[in-house]
Amino acid sequence: MPDMALAIAHHLLVFSLAATLFGERLLLRADRPDVARLARLDAMYGALSVLVLLVGAARVVWGGKGWAFYEANPFFWAKIATFLLIGLASLPPTLTFLRWRRAARADAAWTPPAGQMAAVRRWTLIELALLAPLISFAAAMARWPF
Repeated sequence: MPDMALAIAHHLLVFSLAATLFGERLLLRADRPDVARLARLDAMYGALSVLVLLVGAARVVWGGKGWAFYEANPFFWAKIATFLLIGLASLPPTLTFLRWRRAARADAAWTPPAGQMAAVRRWTLIELALLAPLISFAAAMARWPF
């Protein structure tokens, strides 16, 4: 039963993570996005990422499959590597949102520069694109060995 509860929590957190990223993308569609809301949403994204890792680690330790299953599973390591790539890709947007929030607090009329908006949109698109292999690796991992 603990394994199922951890699996449910893990899946809900991953879907929440994806929804939060989609929320960021939606806010970035505006010419003048609400940078305070973006920064809050991005902080939630970071917190959810940490929770995904913690619950995932709990599944490895207290789940039914045991460490030996994960250690020898190439799809587990591919999933971890992809998650880390997503984390690295999230750093430029996070740092940019923090700069934008400071600038908006200093000047209520401030608008993010078009070049920075385009760059952040690219980074968040990369993050979203990496979700497809992440989910694929998770499905393959659960079914390994084939």
